[in-house]
Amino acid sequence: MRALCICHLNWDKTLNTKNTFSICLLVATASSFLSSSLDAQQPTGWKAHDKNRPQPKVVDPGEATLPASVPSDAVVIFGGEDLSNFDGPNGKEPKWVVKDGVMESVAGAGFVYTKEKFGDCQIHIEWASPTTVKGNGQGRGNSGVFLPGGFEIQVLDSFENETYADGGAASIYGQYPPLVNASRGPGQWQSYDIVYHMPRFDENQKQVSPAIITVLHNGVVVQHATEALGPTSWVHHKQMNPGLTEGVIGFQDHGNPVRFRNIWVRKLDTAATAGTYPESREFTEEEIKKFVGKYDRNHEVKLKDGKLWLHTLNQDLELVAYSDDTYGAKETAGPISFDTDDDGNVSALKFRFDAGWNGKFDRKE
Repeated sequence: MRALCICHLNWDKTLNTKNTFSICLLVATASSFLSSSLDAQQPTGWKAHDKNRPQPKVVDPGEATLPASVPSDAVVIFGGEDLSNFDGPNGKEPKWVVKDGVMESVAGAGFVYTKEKFGDCQIHIEWASPTTVKGNGQGRGNSGVFLPGGFEIQVLDSFENETYADGGAASIYGQYPPLVNASRGPGQWQSYDIVYHMPRFDENQKQVSPAIITVLHNGVVVQHATEALGPTSWVHHKQMNPGLTEGVIGFQDHGNPVRFRNIWVRKLDTAATAGTYPESREFTEEEIKKFVGKYDRNHEVKLKDGKLWLHTLNQDLELVAYSDDTYGAKETAGPISFDTDDDGNVSALKFRFDAGWNGKFDRKE
């Protein structure tokens, strides 16, 4: 390990502290922060910004179809009018310029941050590096999109401009290169479509799942459900703010006049779509004895591995019994019932699955 004395930019907006330059002593290697992802992006064996790391393959993203339409449920962050949805550093007025429907970073003006905070979300951004090429590597068309919690998706003119692999356009900066380099030429409008899943914490504020990031660069998948190692810093990975459930989105001033337009966010309420199975109980021995058997049209209720199963449509569905003495399939919506004769013996099986399969099937034996 080597001790490095560096000057780096702290991302502390989500922690409600100031955004400052600090001198830090780092004694670490990237190997301490390794996690699994796609083989093409495996960080194992690679320290941050290793110039020997393989470069992503260059692909032509095809003809641009921008600007993209805005979904009806999107929060428009920048629609071309003004910076009213942004703060500058330390909550001050942003100093970026707006002209001809575009906002442009200004050297020395610092980050701009969304006033609104977001959790799990889909983000659309259109950006363009300067038309006139100046500089090379990290000094050419450099900016960045910082997701809630401080994970940077690098913005860079990566068209015929080599730099370290984990610092190119659409990289998770310092962690994962893009799967491919789908950059357009200098001055051309490009797009990022980002699906971001916040890290999760348990009741003790211990992280139980990482931030998961998917990125499409000009319509091409370049990060696929990638597990971020930690909030972005220059040459190491910072620790997550425990319990963080939302944060601002930041846009970086890195000294180059990078332009942005058509920025919108869709909030992804995953909890609203999550469901739970109704409370169930064990089948009684009497129920098992009554229900097991064969029914018309190759239907059968059978006992297997201590559970009741319905064989229908050439597949087995696990059956469940509910507390109110009704029945159903464990993973398929719709009621199941059994008719009985005057002696209490099962005479028929009936079900009406919401998927559209239903009927009555007489007991055969």
